Amino acid sequence: MKKYLLVHLLTFSAITNLAAQGFDFAPVGAKWYYTELDFAQREVPHIMESVSKENYEGKWCSKLVVSWPSIGPLPNPTYVYTQNDTVFFYSTWTNQFEMLYDFTAEVGDIWVVGGVLSYDNEGNALYADTIKVDSISSIAIKGGSMKVWHISHGFFYDWGERIFEKVGNESLFAPKFAMWELPVWNLRCFETPDTSFHFAPYPCDTIYSTISTTIVPDTADGIEISPNPFHEVLYIRTETLSEPGTLLLINHIGNVVRRQRFSGSVEVETASLPAGIYFWGVELGGAMVKSGKCVKERNAPPTAGRQPSQGRRCFGACCPKAFCFFQ
Repeated sequence: MKKYLLVHLLTFSAITNLAAQGFDFAPVGAKWYYTELDFAQREVPHIMESVSKENYEGKWCSKLVVSWPSIGPLPNPTYVYTQNDTVFFYSTWTNQFEMLYDFTAEVGDIWVVGGVLSYDNEGNALYADTIKVDSISSIAIKGGSMKVWHISHGFFYDWGERIFEKVGNESLFAPKFAMWELPVWNLRCFETPDTSFHFAPYPCDTIYSTISTTIVPDTADGIEISPNPFHEVLYIRTETLSEPGTLLLINHIGNVVRRQRFSGSVEVETASLPAGIYFWGVELGGAMVKSGKCVKERNAPPTAGRQPSQGRRCFGACCPKAFCFFQ
């Protein structure tokens, strides 16, 4: 009888806690589809899924997992809960729940995402990213509109610059080390058992090959794109093409943002482009002779004193326990 009462009380407590939390940010079955670069250099879906509800560290949480070998900036599994339209996650760096999303934020509001790891120029560990709401807009999606928070945040973190209402950031689920070459980026889709939203102009499970089948080895070897990462200008140089070519610069949702004819070498203005991941390709005679990926970094603050090629680059689940090198 006592055991039955204990189970009943725990269940009642969990249901009461859930009811007090407001909307359910991660119901069981919710999935976030991102893009990941696999070992075959293909763009493949990276899926984070809510698999269960559990009482974790005193909170009624959604348990989020990603399939091996995928990795992210948070532990796997990650436990999250929602209270008053604010999402919290459990950090294994601080051993406590930290705020992740504030869906009540107004323009000018600031919050801190604690318990996430990055490093400054001197290699000192940073455990918090400061988020500021610069503006708020909306986008048309699935016959309605969705509120969008346009944000800025710490220079030593990567995360993306937009947060979608009750969905999350346009990039990864949480801020990550800005110089950590983690091959996961950009939200494709968000699905729950009741609805779905598509943020990319292709199916959620699309797999892209980053190696063009129309590469011409005799003419493509001399093409150089630099710098990478880039800021205000992207340079293309070649001395081997037999005729003028066309440079295409494509953003993460497939839109051509720059198209420029060139012969020999050319400078492409990129100062007005937002920070993020881009794809480039060189067309010659109607065929794509070479392609690749490049990154536009957020411009460094005047006091940062950091050159684009400097910083720590790490490989592995977390920098202190992985192989690192400095440039």
